[in-house]
Amino acid sequence: MELDEEIYKSLHDDLEICRDYIHQIALGMIKGNVSKYPIFIATLGENDIDLGLPIVNRSDFDIAWNFNASHIEDFVNKGLVNKGRVADFIQAYKDPEQYMCVFVVNENASSFVFMPYDRDRAILN
Repeated sequence: MELDEEIYKSLHDDLEICRDYIHQIALGMIKGNVSKYPIFIATLGENDIDLGLPIVNRSDFDIAWNFNASHIEDFVNKGLVNKGRVADFIQAYKDPEQYMCVFVVNENASSFVFMPYDRDRAILN
């Protein structure tokens, strides 16, 4: 499902504030052998999700989104990504040192997007 432009803008604006912090967490997950495929869960407003570990609380940064850190193995264990589709997911996964994989959750739907750490790169769906 594609997210509307208002959601993208809100997410992008909030990531401007915490992008570098999230990048450091991704690199730590990769270099610490937690996972080669970090995933960051973005929830809007008061919505909470029991997935991953909280890393950015919206009230601490005066932003709209909360962010949790997880990885593909957790998504498979919780049944969010089918074991038979992991290879497809990995093939679609962008370079984790250049792009963060964000699982965007709002009340209407959820979607994976790849947001660049480099502010001059384009967002990828």
